[in-house]
Amino acid sequence: GLHTSQAHTNQENESQARESVLPISGTAPLQKDPWQRCAWKLPVPFEARLPLQFPPRSAAQGKTIIPNIVHFVFGYTTDPSPFTFVNFMAVASALAVLRPEVVMLHCLQEPTGFFWELLRPHVLLVQGRAVTSIFGNPVDDYAHRADIVRLEVLLQHGGVYMDVDVLTLRPLGPLLGAEVAMGMEGKDGEVGLCNAVILAAPNATFLRLWYDHYRTFDRSQWNYHSVILPRKLAKLHPEHITQLPYNTFHWPLWDDAGMRRMFGSFNYTYASNRAVHVWNHGLQQSQFRDFSMLWCFECHSTLVSMMRAYVPDPLFSVVMPCFNQKQYIQEALRSVAAQSFPSWEIIVVDDGSPDNCGAIAQAYGDEIGMTQGRVRRLTVLTMKQNRGLAESRNVGIREARGVWICALDADDRIGPNYFAEAARVMSKQADLDLIYSDQQFFGSSNWIWRVPEFSTGIATVGGPLPVMSLYTRRVGKIVGGYSSALPWGNEDYDFWLKLLEVGVKYHKLTGEHVFYRSKKQSMMKTGAPYVKEEHAMMRTRHVSLYHPAKLLRDHRLVMGMATQTSHRLLYLQTKATVSTMDKAYGRFWLALSLMHRGHLKAALREFQAVERVEELAWQPALYVALCTCQLKGRADSAPLLAELAVKHPQLKRTQEFHRYNTNCRASVAWPSPAPRLDTAGSGAGDRRVASALGGVA
Repeated sequence: GLHTSQAHTNQENESQARESVLPISGTAPLQKDPWQRCAWKLPVPFEARLPLQFPPRSAAQGKTIIPNIVHFVFGYTTDPSPFTFVNFMAVASALAVLRPEVVMLHCLQEPTGFFWELLRPHVLLVQGRAVTSIFGNPVDDYAHRADIVRLEVLLQHGGVYMDVDVLTLRPLGPLLGAEVAMGMEGKDGEVGLCNAVILAAPNATFLRLWYDHYRTFDRSQWNYHSVILPRKLAKLHPEHITQLPYNTFHWPLWDDAGMRRMFGSFNYTYASNRAVHVWNHGLQQSQFRDFSMLWCFECHSTLVSMMRAYVPDPLFSVVMPCFNQKQYIQEALRSVAAQSFPSWEIIVVDDGSPDNCGAIAQAYGDEIGMTQGRVRRLTVLTMKQNRGLAESRNVGIREARGVWICALDADDRIGPNYFAEAARVMSKQADLDLIYSDQQFFGSSNWIWRVPEFSTGIATVGGPLPVMSLYTRRVGKIVGGYSSALPWGNEDYDFWLKLLEVGVKYHKLTGEHVFYRSKKQSMMKTGAPYVKEEHAMMRTRHVSLYHPAKLLRDHRLVMGMATQTSHRLLYLQTKATVSTMDKAYGRFWLALSLMHRGHLKAALREFQAVERVEELAWQPALYVALCTCQLKGRADSAPLLAELAVKHPQLKRTQEFHRYNTNCRASVAWPSPAPRLDTAGSGAGDRRVASALGGVA
């Protein structure tokens, strides 16, 4: 049972010699459901629906001496490496097909990227040995280091070693009864025995012989010790190893013909393969180097069609809050349903809307089949009370299953290839956390927004990203989602600044893939008269991104906030859905207003209440000192200002701080704020703010 019959091998050789290679684009007929196009069923049923679930793990069955443990080696390059789609499939297929007792990933540096995040709960991460030499011979290439590590791991634990570009197709079954088993590379082993797949018992004799021959290791001989040497040793010691036919693991080969069989042909059926070595290095040098998840739905080849089972589903979660948008929501839903990359879900959040837009979305989803089939594509959540845009998005994100989030408002839409282009990019750059594109306005404007680079020097000055930009759920969780602190919206701009603070790897797609509806009346236009003061408030939430001198000028803008703005901030203080942290920012901004209007005792109480909020940094402490100076005199405030100067030297060097310090010494009032934006009388409003925050000074 360990060898394929010679007759079957010859028959398959003849079949392969006759095979015709189809064009890269494929010619198989398309079906209505993209998941069923060119469908080739895997030997064992597995679909990467999220969250990932694998069959129960099991020990090796029958008479075996090789334990059912799977090993991978990764991360021996100089920089941390992201797990790609190919790497993801290698580990996921081993988990699904082999049902191992444990999968061990031996690495110097933990992998990065969202594919790794999906697999992390299912894999035992093992700190690998830093190999620099063997038997006194220097080892400086990461591939040679990995060659040595895999032998050491198998000598210690035994089990199945696989490269992270080997896709498992069938259980190994009786092969686990051998002491060591390896597959030939090339017909009749003309290249050697490939070490990309090794089955071995612990402390196997053949592995000890092989490892001992590394005494002659020469780094200039690229594949001698990894491929050529084991073939020579197998001929000398056939009793210690089972040599498997070339088409067990390593066929098709890494050459041009092999790449065409794997990525451009439907004629090779993998009937004898227990696994297939994708030869990732060769793939990157071939005409198929642009391979991505998108190909799995484009009918390129038998193998690529089988890979569809490993496309995470849903990969994208579209979160769509709606409030009085029933006339637009079907258009937004259609733009998602029309995506050429079909791995998505929509979560509609009806934010207590009086027009029942959630029910309209549900009916439309039922009509076009979003709620039927292999994966439910539409979920509608209905809020009993209005929570606001930011919190509605957060509610939808908490229900999301996808890896990537797209916050799509119910009156906007996305282009049909948005997810496809994103999937193409992230298949190669799996450590991305943010993907965006230019934005096309429609409705009352047809302007195209050429979105600039998302870097600190540009984004902090030039503005936000389109709200429909894609980001990983992981990084969204790190920054705490969208904030309800700001009185006039801008929660998306604030969110992008939070991503800048934590640092994300980003990519801009070519072309316009997101479409923003321009209307005469909108949230953005309602808040337009107050945009300067709100942007000033927003910047105080991101102390690490702005110079203290800029923030001190922003404080003066906030001091002169409009009465309408202070009323909205007070309203947010009463909402149960607004977080304690967001309320702390609101108290700080209102305290600045109180301070300017002369309610010093009330302002001091509020500054002291938020002084220890770490995210506000030095800001409340400065005004505690200034209020203390005005209320109690220089003697009480001087130590506070001196302490601030020591802790925050950048602050000390600003002209504003120097002026405040000087004025405090001379008991002179601080400079007046920027001109106020509202013209209505504010005396009653000032007293209302002070009273709501604890009384008038």
